[in-house]
Amino acid sequence: MNSSQLNCFLAVADSLSFARAAEKLHITQPAVTHQINSLENELDVKLFKRTTRAVELTKEGYSFIPDAKSILNTISMAKVRFSVQEKEAPAPFHIGCHQGELHFLPSIIKNMAKLYPNIHPFLKTIPSPALLNLLQTEAIDVLFGMQGMDTSKYSCQFRELAKVSISCVMQKDHPLAQKEIITSSDLDGQHIAILDTLNTPSLVLNQQGQLLKNHPTALVYCCETTEEILLLVRSGMAITFMPDVVPMREDSLAYIPIPNSISVSYGLYYKTLQKKPMLKSFIKVAGEFFQT
Repeated sequence: MNSSQLNCFLAVADSLSFARAAEKLHITQPAVTHQINSLENELDVKLFKRTTRAVELTKEGYSFIPDAKSILNTISMAKVRFSVQEKEAPAPFHIGCHQGELHFLPSIIKNMAKLYPNIHPFLKTIPSPALLNLLQTEAIDVLFGMQGMDTSKYSCQFRELAKVSISCVMQKDHPLAQKEIITSSDLDGQHIAILDTLNTPSLVLNQQGQLLKNHPTALVYCCETTEEILLLVRSGMAITFMPDVVPMREDSLAYIPIPNSISVSYGLYYKTLQKKPMLKSFIKVAGEFFQT
């Protein structure tokens, strides 16, 4: 596997056209085809579905995109390190996160830059199962998430940053937004967006089941990502339940407590702290942020 293959793959994945990829890379279309074929042979999978009319990514092709980008980033950083003095070289730090963390990550990274002026943060915002795979292979250094994700197949540690409860989330002009608490009876007739069972921590899943025990299935949107849920909530199509991490709140939404809701640990997953001073510092800085 080489950078030419990966660049061709990403160019075709971006444009879904071998011809446009060739134009972008300033090479011939047969050369692009050769690189893709050799990459597929090496990986022993089909990355694209090709017909005379269209090019589409396969499931394997879609899942390979973050790997290809990560490998090319590593190659790029290695070239930079060899082209400048080591003390001036960027220090890469890879963070797995979701859209919610983008609300507070700038503050943490700003404080990290005071300790490591050369830090170069890379963000991965793909779904949690894929992020756990990247953590396992150490393609990322740390991952934000709720304790209770299925980590049975992975070797990783968890550091708690905060204990959070479950809140009901909705638009601020929603009729329920004026209530002080939300009970099961308030949910009658409401469209509710929830994460599917594969992506929901077990404790949250249990609370979700209790709240929706008698709720009509036709009024429930089952989503693959938190981002999809928040899209439905922002558009006024649904309300939702989620662990209420205060620094991740959106100003346009209302967060109403649910009485006697469970307490869930929110924090950081990492593989090991051995010989990783930057990771140790990041955990410390993140912990200080959540204590303020």
